[in-house]
Amino acid sequence: MPEPVTPSGVEAIYAEVRRLTGADVAVAPPELTEASPGIMSVALRTPTLPPAAHTACYLVGAGEMVAVDPGSPFPDQQAALVEVIRERGELVAILLTHHHGDHLGGAQALAAATGAPIWAHAATADELPAMPIARRLVDGEVIEVGGRALRAVHTPGHAVGHLCYRDEATAATLAGDMVAGLGTILIDPSGGHMATYLASLERMIALPTGALLPAHGPVIADGPGKLREYIAHRSMRERRVRDALGSAPRSAAELCAVAYADTPSFLWPLAERSLLAHLVKLVEDGVAVDDASGWRLL
Repeated sequence: MPEPVTPSGVEAIYAEVRRLTGADVAVAPPELTEASPGIMSVALRTPTLPPAAHTACYLVGAGEMVAVDPGSPFPDQQAALVEVIRERGELVAILLTHHHGDHLGGAQALAAATGAPIWAHAATADELPAMPIARRLVDGEVIEVGGRALRAVHTPGHAVGHLCYRDEATAATLAGDMVAGLGTILIDPSGGHMATYLASLERMIALPTGALLPAHGPVIADGPGKLREYIAHRSMRERRVRDALGSAPRSAAELCAVAYADTPSFLWPLAERSLLAHLVKLVEDGVAVDDASGWRLL
């Protein structure tokens, strides 16, 4: 199994990637846009992974509403979000898709400003012992607010407590970090699991799912097409990782240079996290083994 990396160690990798790509520079102020009928989006600047520089906070409902993933830790972004909400009505709850910082960085500030409680999956609440989670959402639970009905769909893999929220009227789905409108999603073995993530993608196709409203990047009109594209991409990458393995043990860094040769080398520390998730899956599938010297085919 991969050597454990502390959360601070993973964050250090992410921070260096943001520095090298210029993703930490200032961006335009938040703007309110309609993502889908009855669902508005406010893109808030967050310390997320490139190529994204924002996390979309979705406002669902008319008059009364819920806010999904108020992720910005920056006071100017938090103040802009509060102003937008007050202009539109009353916030009745704050919903989280999962526990990563770029999805909840402004949750407690928004709760303090509006009095709205924070709701999340139980596994997310367990990851956030210092955050008051007032309601633990379960798979299939329906949240009715402001003339809309959102169904919570448990989609673990990127994070153990990850929830998507499916609009029952349109099948448009607030996808959190299941997909991105720009780039792909990192599955990091420090808290993610590749096989579980792939199963969650398959489940979303089977629901069925309509348009995808991701946390990062633009709305994806062909939701099922994007989900199938993601499954195909992961299968391609797994083949490359498997092809990089041999009978002699190789380190993760050595394998990354081969399996991610199509990725800029300054991103390899980040790519190595994804590589490890694929290697864990190959071990679970009985294809590879991790011994004291490195990774090799079984």
